[in-house]
Amino acid sequence: MQEQRQRVRIACRSFAAMATAAAMLAAVPALPARAAPACVMHDFPVAGGRLAYRDCGHGMPVVIVPGGPGLDADYAAGLAMMIAAGGDRAVLLEPRGTGASRAALGDGQDLSIAGGVADLEALRVALGVRRMVLLGHSFGGAFAQAYAAAHPDHVARLVLLDSVGPSFAPPPHPLDSWRARLGAADLAHYDAARAAGDMLGAMRIKFRASFAHAERGTAFVTALPDGAFHPDVAARIGRDRDYDVQADPRRRFPVAIVAGDIDWIRGNEPALRAAWPRARGFVIAQAGHFPWIDSPGATRAILREALHR
Repeated sequence: MQEQRQRVRIACRSFAAMATAAAMLAAVPALPARAAPACVMHDFPVAGGRLAYRDCGHGMPVVIVPGGPGLDADYAAGLAMMIAAGGDRAVLLEPRGTGASRAALGDGQDLSIAGGVADLEALRVALGVRRMVLLGHSFGGAFAQAYAAAHPDHVARLVLLDSVGPSFAPPPHPLDSWRARLGAADLAHYDAARAAGDMLGAMRIKFRASFAHAERGTAFVTALPDGAFHPDVAARIGRDRDYDVQADPRRRFPVAIVAGDIDWIRGNEPALRAAWPRARGFVIAQAGHFPWIDSPGATRAILREALHR
């Protein structure tokens, strides 16, 4: 009975997520010519509980690891639908301690890069596949890179979309260019929100400045619900420093480094190229940190290239 109630809650969240994604995408042109397959919510066992994921489409899974850390995966629902509409199977993970995976938070001991790698391996086993494509967005790129380094035989392809670097070392270039896109009043509001511990309020300001198209950034942050961020998850993972992916020629799966042209996180690109020297690089024109919303046509074309060639 308890498992049935949990599945009902997960199913209800799926409808809410699609409504959120629709609101986020309302300001942009129609994505694909054909409709995306419906997404089905599932869960799978991990240490300390169960994690949820959304399964959209058919074929080899493209596992989307969302960012944050501590941000609900709802914000990436449009990305999953874009990939599924392109003919691939999109699997959007709800990371431990967030969204429909909130109950797996436990005492927090598994909130680490190593814990995230173990969760991804458990997801692969649950999907019943030998290899999977990994797409890590933003901080999700840390989990994707760490998994690819630990389990190269289980990775068909790695796509780093507006990703953090291969370690927590200071990036070669500053990551604060987004501040130049804000006026003095917004900067003051951002700094005040940070000082007051209002991390989601600060995120909304930063995220709005992370779009090339201002109206799409406004639509995105307006659709972001108040409970979308979990500071306890972010704090615990933020203290983990056991993450350093080095180049290894034995990793022979294709790697793509993809970023919006104005994204502040591009300061990580030199370190990413050093860790993944055989990677191909792609830049999405007129896009920032959430390119599938900011520049959907260009993102769709580049993801097609990154996922298949």
